[in-house]
Amino acid sequence: MQDRLQLLAEHWVSHKIWLIETVGLTNDAMHVHGSLLILCVSALVLRRRPDSPWCWLIVCIAELFNEYADLRGAAAGEATIDAALHDVYNTMFWPTMLLILGRALFPRKKASPVSPAAISSDLPHQPLEQATSV
Repeated sequence: MQDRLQLLAEHWVSHKIWLIETVGLTNDAMHVHGSLLILCVSALVLRRRPDSPWCWLIVCIAELFNEYADLRGAAAGEATIDAALHDVYNTMFWPTMLLILGRALFPRKKASPVSPAAISSDLPHQPLEQATSV
């Protein structure tokens, strides 16, 4: 398991370096943009709001794996605890703000109790002709 994780980390770092060189953004900017991209994609896939704790958790897991890969020494200049903490801050700042502010400013509506009449069809006791003319 450890060997597979190490191999995956090395593979990820090589792709990450290629992506940074191709896009032309700084490492810090890539962390910010990457976190928001992961947050939005996870919201779409999970069919949840972006302020969902599940979406935030996916971003956090992705960032922790990224820092694991960096700390394993695969990325030059990124294999320090200070650099890892800086990256975690950069990555998790906006997803955390969206989680807190989204929950505070746009609370979920409480589900209203469903009556038995609402479960059945609209007008079950009327013939079809009368039900469609209403």
